[in-house]
Amino acid sequence: MKKLLMIGGGVSGNAVAELSAALDIECCVTSDVQAAQEDLDKIFAGVDLVVVSPGVLPTSKLYNAAVERNIEVISELELGVRYFPGPMVAVTGTNGKTTTVELTEFILNKLGVRAVAAGNIGLPLSAVSAKILRGEIAHAEELVAVLEVSSFQLKHTHQLPAVAAVLLNIESDHINRYPGGISEYQAVKERIFAQVPPENRFYGMSMSGRNQCGKFAIAANQLYCENSVLLDLSESALSAPHNQENLLAAISLCSCVTDLSVQKSELAAAVREFKTGDHRISLVAEKNGVKYIDDSKATNPAAVIAAVKSLQKQMQNNIILIAGGLDKDMDFAPLAALSKYLKKVIVYGRCGNRIAGVFAGKNEVFDAGSDFALAVKTAHASAESGDIVLLSPAAASMDMFKDYKERGNKFAELVSKL
Repeated sequence: MKKLLMIGGGVSGNAVAELSAALDIECCVTSDVQAAQEDLDKIFAGVDLVVVSPGVLPTSKLYNAAVERNIEVISELELGVRYFPGPMVAVTGTNGKTTTVELTEFILNKLGVRAVAAGNIGLPLSAVSAKILRGEIAHAEELVAVLEVSSFQLKHTHQLPAVAAVLLNIESDHINRYPGGISEYQAVKERIFAQVPPENRFYGMSMSGRNQCGKFAIAANQLYCENSVLLDLSESALSAPHNQENLLAAISLCSCVTDLSVQKSELAAAVREFKTGDHRISLVAEKNGVKYIDDSKATNPAAVIAAVKSLQKQMQNNIILIAGGLDKDMDFAPLAALSKYLKKVIVYGRCGNRIAGVFAGKNEVFDAGSDFALAVKTAHASAESGDIVLLSPAAASMDMFKDYKERGNKFAELVSKL
């Protein structure tokens, strides 16, 4: 490889530039906007590999120019894979990817297996591979990469020889990027299994009839190993149904890397100790008997449903839901099933009116428009002792925020000032 063209900047672009430098390969990082006034032949002169960031659309001028010139196009993830010497396990799905990846990494490290979470979770694998090439990570061939893989990354990933992989679930999300609808979206997700041994291709609990870890099972809130109770999940942060799915998936992956049956007590201790990350059904405050919960990471309807179900023990038609944001051509109709649990629905952002339509005639609905602060203030004014104010948007954040983290942090900030 002589010259590499990276389409798209940000975290992915920086990681590709870092790995290229470690490989002593010329790298040009650009975007359609930057290249708009330049000659395409000049841009592609000497380029023998094109890497695209997850945000690059199929309509990208540079992407289509690369295809027309028969230049190989891959994802940042695949570039990192090519120079990563250790074993890999991979996770994809609509919901639960980050928690499953974090949990897998946590369990492996607690069991004495060196592991690093990378990929869509925020640390590009190319950045890890660059550190390895620079000699900053010792015995890298023993390091397990636990990869969170999005559908956008899989679209341009052709080589992913993971030891094991899991597809957690398929729900309506990112449909605006797939002309073929949810069937095309699932087909892209299934690509994660292309180079994985059949016996190590796992599916989430919600995808019944598919391969799951044989020695371990979850029933009646108990984690079983070979028909013996290993742990009561009420002792952990993973008792909610969606987190049980994440846990079994993580254990399935770990079992392909190390023998869990001889480390049962260590496994149980790790599960007890693990805490879920921020912006995932996180209590940010309790004021005058009202709980304020940040679930900003819920960027599709299925995630909102999971959040509400996880709070069912506390629910008596007492949830004030704040939802809205950037639409991804998703089907919001399933949210109607939550109507009986909701005291009020407050919508905001670009798709607020679509979500409002789901609850029209069923719940009291208030549209805060583009005023997120008004949405939080209205929820506060509507709440009484015993109520829950739940930010669970069912949509992306980029109409008003940089990402879901900024949205969740803004929610917490506004709540603190109430």
